[in-house]
Amino acid sequence: MLDLQLLVFKTVVEKNSISLAAQDLHMTQSAVSQHIQNLENHFGVKLFDRLHRRIAITAAGETLYPYAVELDTLYQRAQKAIQTLTDDVSGRLWIGASLTIGEYIMPKVLVMFRQLYPNVDMTMEIYNSEQITSMVIDGVLDVGFIEGPYQLSGNICAVPCGGDELAVIAPPGHPLASGEPCELGALLSQRWVMRERTSGTRRFFELFVEKAGYALDRLNVVMELGSTQAIKEAVKAGFGIAAVSVLAVSDEVERGEMRPIILKEGPVRRDFTMIYNAEKFCTLAVEKFLAFAPQHFGR
Repeated sequence: MLDLQLLVFKTVVEKNSISLAAQDLHMTQSAVSQHIQNLENHFGVKLFDRLHRRIAITAAGETLYPYAVELDTLYQRAQKAIQTLTDDVSGRLWIGASLTIGEYIMPKVLVMFRQLYPNVDMTMEIYNSEQITSMVIDGVLDVGFIEGPYQLSGNICAVPCGGDELAVIAPPGHPLASGEPCELGALLSQRWVMRERTSGTRRFFELFVEKAGYALDRLNVVMELGSTQAIKEAVKAGFGIAAVSVLAVSDEVERGEMRPIILKEGPVRRDFTMIYNAEKFCTLAVEKFLAFAPQHFGR
């Protein structure tokens, strides 16, 4: 029972939330709270301070956490050794993906992997590329998928996984969406609707602007929205133009709800990357997924 309590404790620390830990562990919040209380009774210390609608780890909790991580890793090593002998690929995968990858590519990859390894349970978190990178560095995620250029630390391994193009889109009837190629410089003063600054899509498009020889302060961003869907709705409503993945707007363009603006500078191509932490122990399920995902990405 103590090993389960330590796993619950470790998850609560990493999620900084009893409710989020309960979701990940497929437990009720009361069950998670009971495990934490039992662990506190076992050691005779408080591991968390219960504040108004949030928790804060105590000094005792900070001391216990690395041991919980070490015990969890030891258990995973033992499980992997037995699974290798029996050729049993099972367990849980914690995957993170940027918005574009998570919504338009990963679902098919996860379905194909689950068909091959039905005993592997998978949880996918969708955040922007900077957040995914941070979660992989911290060991919260087994595998991450990001877009655009990022500085990765030495212990993070990066594997290319194809890519896509960004489409500059406008509402129907926009004068620059006539089908004739347009210089990027003529677009920068238009009203732009963009993702947040830490978004991979935003960072990659800004890099494209700079490589074309333009200063970023010429890019007239009048609205920042946290999702691709919200950006598409703003464009369709005539609020401005945007740069989003072609994967996200192909249906709307085909229906005539939005129009692409062709750039004289050529298409805005970007790479996708799979990342993982070389210092984090890889279960057999993680190893299989690391080999599987790049070969089936975008199929």
